Amino acid sequence: MPPQFREKRLVFLAILSVLLLGLLVTRMGYLEFVQGSALRSLGVALRVRVMPIQAPRGLILSRDGKRLASNMPSFSAEFFDLGQPLPTKELQHLAAILHLTPKAIQTIVQDYKGQPYIPVTIKTNLTPKQITQIDEQRPDLPGVFVQAQPLRVYPLGDVAAHIVGYVQGITAQELKDWKDPRLTQNSIVGQSGLEYQYQKYLQGTDGGEEVEVDSFNKPVKVLGTKAPVPGDNLHTTVSASLQKEAYRALVDDIAWQQSVLKQPASSGAVVVMDVHTGAVLAMASYPSFNPNWFAQGMTNAEAKQVFDPTTDPLLNRAITAMQPPGSSFKMATAIAALATGAITPSTLIQGLPRYWYPPYPWNWIKVYTGWNDLAQAIGQSNDIFFYETGRLTGIDAIAKWASILGFGKPTGIDLPGEASGLMPTKALYEKQNQGAWYPGLVYSVAIGQGEDLATLIQLVDYVGAVAEDGVRYQPYLVQSITTPKGKTVYTHEPKVTSRVKLPAADWQAIHSGMDWATQPGPIPGNGGTAGPFFQGFPMQVAGKTGTAQVSGQPSITWFVSYGPAKNPQIAIAVQVAGGVEGAYAAPVARDLYDFYYHLKDPGNILAPNGSATKSVPSGVVQGND
Repeated sequence: MPPQFREKRLVFLAILSVLLLGLLVTRMGYLEFVQGSALRSLGVALRVRVMPIQAPRGLILSRDGKRLASNMPSFSAEFFDLGQPLPTKELQHLAAILHLTPKAIQTIVQDYKGQPYIPVTIKTNLTPKQITQIDEQRPDLPGVFVQAQPLRVYPLGDVAAHIVGYVQGITAQELKDWKDPRLTQNSIVGQSGLEYQYQKYLQGTDGGEEVEVDSFNKPVKVLGTKAPVPGDNLHTTVSASLQKEAYRALVDDIAWQQSVLKQPASSGAVVVMDVHTGAVLAMASYPSFNPNWFAQGMTNAEAKQVFDPTTDPLLNRAITAMQPPGSSFKMATAIAALATGAITPSTLIQGLPRYWYPPYPWNWIKVYTGWNDLAQAIGQSNDIFFYETGRLTGIDAIAKWASILGFGKPTGIDLPGEASGLMPTKALYEKQNQGAWYPGLVYSVAIGQGEDLATLIQLVDYVGAVAEDGVRYQPYLVQSITTPKGKTVYTHEPKVTSRVKLPAADWQAIHSGMDWATQPGPIPGNGGTAGPFFQGFPMQVAGKTGTAQVSGQPSITWFVSYGPAKNPQIAIAVQVAGGVEGAYAAPVARDLYDFYYHLKDPGNILAPNGSATKSVPSGVVQGND
């Protein structure tokens, strides 16, 4: 090769070497200064795991310190996602251990794409066998490990389910919606009840461990630990013992009406409230569900039961079910009439079997009852008296005063999903009837029928206001909230939501009428509609029955009350769908007064394991009121 060519070749090779060296240096610089941080993180991630330590949720406690919701240790299967999916064989193996489908596991992992190096919870509440299988087969399950975490527990199960609610693993959408920096893709959040309403208080702050692991993902050394901080504790107004009794009595009454009376009674609710503060002492709804199933995982049979649309166990019938209140509404009509001067306590209206204006509606008892004043009309639920009172008062005046008593709007109880009910006006009916108004529509409204819709919580709040001579309190469930160290961060103060001012004589007439309603005796005569169910009761209780007819459906029956009659402390409202009539819901209230005041009532037909008869008391007058 000529010297000149050899020289050119050397120059070319030299230039090429310089270029290659420059590219190498540039690449090294890029990797060091631009990608260095990310690559170092990846290297650390491959040998160091940040294992979250899930914080326990705060406790939910009864007024006497009993646990309504707490936590217990459990273990979950976690997958440390490094961007590489589990091989098909390993995925199938894990699915077999966890009793899941491979597709279900893939879906869980894919739902949280975009959050690498954070473990994804595949299944909670592992059995000892599953824990052992995963630990022993760790080399065949890359990225999979067992992690300790608190499991939510509800000691009362279905008894208090609609108060406390339930929790579930957070969804990707909920993670965005809550906007809480403490939440991660593995958080457990409230879905209903107090668990949802007070989520921001109950949520704790997760801790974590930095753990060095070997090639099989087995921990070798703990590099650092940050302890989790539990959530705040809720101290409720609920009496655990009264709550259990309320649920039992409600279920027993429904079963009694089904088996003994052959009625299509299928569901119901009961609420007990302190009339001086609005504190809810008990709230039961039936059918119910076991919130532990959501926390621990439910079987197919349990899921079918919980999500059955024909029984709807998840529905809190105390605050969500809107139904015509029937004759339990008559005190509201009376208050409106007294406030507007349409009647006085001594106004007498003739109790004919049928009203004298079109469409000539019947009295429920369909016999002549003589001349009735307000007290007798309430006690014996005389429809004729209230048809005429409604006509004299007017639908808009009834709506105005009923609204002051809480109808047609939420009470504001601290639970999610409360319905507002409906209090109809003349304008509403005109809108429905293309501008037409029929004077006879007020007759139905005056006795709690027609478009009147109310919830049980509205009724117990309203009857509590009657007991307090027009002072209405907002119902509530949480008395205070404390940190894990015992510091109080919230205390509820009783809140007066409205006042109805009437002369003492007007209130006395209403109270006398409600006292009359629970007096045994004949109708017509000196008896009240709930009298037979309070025969021999050792304490005077004030009450009012109500039965609402809904076209094509079983009757909705109500009993609202307060007691003792002369010095009211608590109000009780009961609803049973498909019952005989309002009086047949009264045994639930009688049982609860007996339990609350320790009366040892020998005539309690719902007494557990007692000798009391389950037959219908003598003197009951059938007639749907």
